[in-house]
Amino acid sequence: MRIAELGADLLARVEEKLGTKIIPVVIPNVVKELESLAKGRGVKARRAGLALIFCETMEQLEVDIKEGDVDLVLLRAAKALGLPVLTSDNGLRRSLRNAGICVIYVNKKGEVKTDGFIP
Repeated sequence: MRIAELGADLLARVEEKLGTKIIPVVIPNVVKELESLAKGRGVKARRAGLALIFCETMEQLEVDIKEGDVDLVLLRAAKALGLPVLTSDNGLRRSLRNAGICVIYVNKKGEVKTDGFIP
């Protein structure tokens, strides 16, 4: 959710890093999880709210994968579609990398980094 704090500037940074225009998409499972987190209190809830605003600018990508937790559905969808995933979740990042899926992330210095090959 730290990614949400960077907002539209993040997309510009990712495009600069990749050297191409991107079309960001989000799956409904992620939106539902963020809605649930945003109902809470504290920093995590505020970040989830920012992430939801960021998601409003994205195209929702319907997936046929319904079973499993959000991370697993995201992993399966990315693998099936051959898409990279932008995340700040270290556990998800590790799972994606182990599955051979390219991961785009922002390090602690605010630099956009990639793990893996982007098709």
